[in-house]
Amino acid sequence: MWPRFHRRDFGMIAHYLGTIILLLGVIMLIPLAVSLLMQEWSITSHYLIGVGVAVTVGGLLRLGRISPGQLERRQAIAVTGLVWLIGAAIAAVPLWFSGHYNSFLDAFFEGVSGFTATGMTMCVDLDHLSTADNMWRFIMQFLGGQGVVVIALSLGVFSKVGSSFYNAEGREEFVLPNVKRTAQFIWRFSSLVVLCGTAVLFVAMMLRGIEPVRSVFHALWVTIGSYDTGGFAPQSTSLMYYHSWTLEITAMVLMMLGAINFALYAQILGDNRRTNLRTLLSDLEIRTLASWIVFMLLVFVAAICAGEFLDDYSGLVRRGVFTIISATTNAGYQVLTTNQMTTLLTSGSFFLLIMAMAIGGSSGSTAGGMKALRIGIVARNIVSRIKDVLAPQSARNTTSYTHLGRHLLTNELTGAAMTIVLLYIISYIVGALFGIAAGYEAIPATFESVSATSNAGLSAGIATPEAPVYMKVVYIIQMWMGRLEFLTLLALVCSVVASLKPRRRGVEK
Repeated sequence: MWPRFHRRDFGMIAHYLGTIILLLGVIMLIPLAVSLLMQEWSITSHYLIGVGVAVTVGGLLRLGRISPGQLERRQAIAVTGLVWLIGAAIAAVPLWFSGHYNSFLDAFFEGVSGFTATGMTMCVDLDHLSTADNMWRFIMQFLGGQGVVVIALSLGVFSKVGSSFYNAEGREEFVLPNVKRTAQFIWRFSSLVVLCGTAVLFVAMMLRGIEPVRSVFHALWVTIGSYDTGGFAPQSTSLMYYHSWTLEITAMVLMMLGAINFALYAQILGDNRRTNLRTLLSDLEIRTLASWIVFMLLVFVAAICAGEFLDDYSGLVRRGVFTIISATTNAGYQVLTTNQMTTLLTSGSFFLLIMAMAIGGSSGSTAGGMKALRIGIVARNIVSRIKDVLAPQSARNTTSYTHLGRHLLTNELTGAAMTIVLLYIISYIVGALFGIAAGYEAIPATFESVSATSNAGLSAGIATPEAPVYMKVVYIIQMWMGRLEFLTLLALVCSVVASLKPRRRGVEK
């Protein structure tokens, strides 16, 4: 029998959901302050309205239960699943007022894309978007990349029920002994990376002749977009706008840092660093990710060489390598225009980008996709099965792997990994079929579907303001599902459906 929500559950869910919405309203004061600093007076009013909506909605939701008790797992799942949609709707309010979005749906799409760290955009005339609105877009990506719940936990919110929220957000590994210290480590480490990345990119932009104030903002935004593998860009031409090798190399380093499991950083920075480094190099997830990236680089460059585009050394290194790193880490930054990708790259190169986005980075990182650890587990299981076939019937083989310690490869573990992989593949196919039904070619439709579900953000030109409304809805759902890695969302949907069934007499309400 499927568990269902009861009357008490709705009050608990509303209370904690309202708390996060109130926190979102507080964070919205940052772009409001930027609008005042940059003297964007009309934009200031937009964020005053946004803060007012967040405070009103959050306050009303908290009234659902004044004194909440211990949060249960199904309640945490509901809060985590809903916050990405309700939070995106609240975040869309000031963006909609900006006049750079054709409809509230487009602004809502931007909010979902930001919080899920996808990077697809519906913004019209991005080059003239205000500084405050751009700041808000990148704040959403930072929140989404780190995890809204992680940010709340690091600030001391939900300290008593943090474990339920942490697991419901698609995170399984604790970096440190308790969830609060884990969240604080992630917050501190990410803040340090963002500060260092911003400093390097600020110098790179100053050397390109960009004015100081603009350099500070753009350096911060590109750092956040790279490290949180989000892909939002302050300019419509993405990183091509800057024409800087230094910036692109720094962005690639930040992408790779963001695509690695936070727990591995804690292990590297532990007391016995030499031993920890050896353990890191034997980690199944790191080996799988490194092997996958090297393999994709070699095949992608070979596929490009087979065509007539980017046949010079500079083009292969600067654009080919950057593109495959951006796709593999699900960062979504581009140094090739959409037209170049769809018309000048070979179909083989285009398909390789689809494969790169589908796998993604590490678990417990800012990257999306199936995750390298799951692919490594499935591959290790295949090798184990082959050994079983070749071994004598009396032999009993056991397989283990290294990932934050030594683990035995069990059927339960393999089954869980294969379940998630299968759900991703189904989502990729269904999204592609919707695109084909809308009249798009099969490969671009598949590309866009994989990009949305993997929270990659690279676009084949389908996810635009001119796209059909139902395609925007499909991509919103895919971004949402991919960010929650399906199981949280499916559990929420099943519980809601079960709750809609008529109650039998005598059943407690």
